[in-house]
Amino acid sequence: MSVLRVVPRAALARAAKPSPIARTISTDTKATSLWRNISLYVMIPGSVLFGAYAYKIESAHHEHQEHILHENDGQLPERPPYPYLNIRKKKFPWGNQSLFFNPDVNYAADEE
Repeated sequence: MSVLRVVPRAALARAAKPSPIARTISTDTKATSLWRNISLYVMIPGSVLFGAYAYKIESAHHEHQEHILHENDGQLPERPPYPYLNIRKKKFPWGNQSLFFNPDVNYAADEE
């Protein structure tokens, strides 16, 4: 008597189907491949394009700032004294300017 006749046909049918773990591994491989392709072919070129765009915008801003300084003999132009600019309710621990103050680009806060 052969082994196939002893084993019930239902057991053979179960053995032929892939296990849930094997299906999960296959699905994980597909998902990994998908996200790898998205990273390589979408995100990296997108980052390069956005970097080039940001560089173009910032270089135009820098040229404009240099033009303004050149027109005014290296000084920032006089700004209108709007009452809502540089409102300070209390002083910063390091002085009257903000932490990111740059005297070449920003106006100094009035000392009061």
